[in-house]
Amino acid sequence: HSADLAKGSPVAWLHDELMSRARFAFAWEDQFNLSLDETRSRKVHSESLAAAGHTEKNPDFCTMCGPDFCSMKKSKEASSMGN
Repeated sequence: HSADLAKGSPVAWLHDELMSRARFAFAWEDQFNLSLDETRSRKVHSESLAAAGHTEKNPDFCTMCGPDFCSMKKSKEASSMGN
C-alpha cells in the first residue's frame, strides 16, 4: 500500500482518504472494512478496549491513545467550544 501511494496511485490515495475520514469520525465499521486485514483489526480493537477496561463497543476515542489523550477527540472538543 505504501509503495502504491509513493507511486501516486489514485486508488491508494482514495483508500487513505477514506480511512482518514473514518478515523476522524470514529466510524469503526468503516475502519474495519477499509483495513488491510479486517479480522485482525477487529481483534486488536476488541482486545485493546478490554485490556484498558473499556466496555464501549464503538467508543469516540482511539484505542491507541485512550479517552484522555486521543487527539481526534480533543480536536472535536476544541472545535465545538467555539460554536
